[in-house]
Amino acid sequence: MRKLYTGLAWTVAGAVVVQAAAIAFAFGGMLNLVSEGGVVDKALLESFQAGGVGELGFMIHGLVGGVLIPLIALTLFVVSFLVRVRGAKLWAAIVFGLVVLQVTLGFSITDMPYLGLIHGANALAVVATASVAALRMRRTRDVGTADARATAEGASSDAVAA
Repeated sequence: MRKLYTGLAWTVAGAVVVQAAAIAFAFGGMLNLVSEGGVVDKALLESFQAGGVGELGFMIHGLVGGVLIPLIALTLFVVSFLVRVRGAKLWAAIVFGLVVLQVTLGFSITDMPYLGLIHGANALAVVATASVAALRMRRTRDVGTADARATAEGASSDAVAA
């Protein structure tokens, strides 16, 4: 379970990197279209026929951020209850909470564009917390194993927890 938890946490962090690359590609394509005299309007965005504009980047950003990352973060949170490592549930909950905030901000940007500032900063927080969650698995021992070793050595499990 620890390897699954670690893999899920790294996958969340990596998917956010894919998000950043996809949106950069999309806006780069859009800027290229405008610099060549093209016009970006609602009709163009709804037609999905702006070949070479980078609209694929918008689709990737939407699918990965609106579907894939939330599912992986939820799975990480569920798996955290099966991992007997101190702090696993806390870090998975933080990752999941930040992902929920990120999705909410992403869908709210069209109504309040200034939320994009928080959306970008929160993406960095998701990467950081998912990375910390993954790295903590290497640095901590299994809670059940630590209790068993302490009991075998004659100490109580309360002494280990302290």
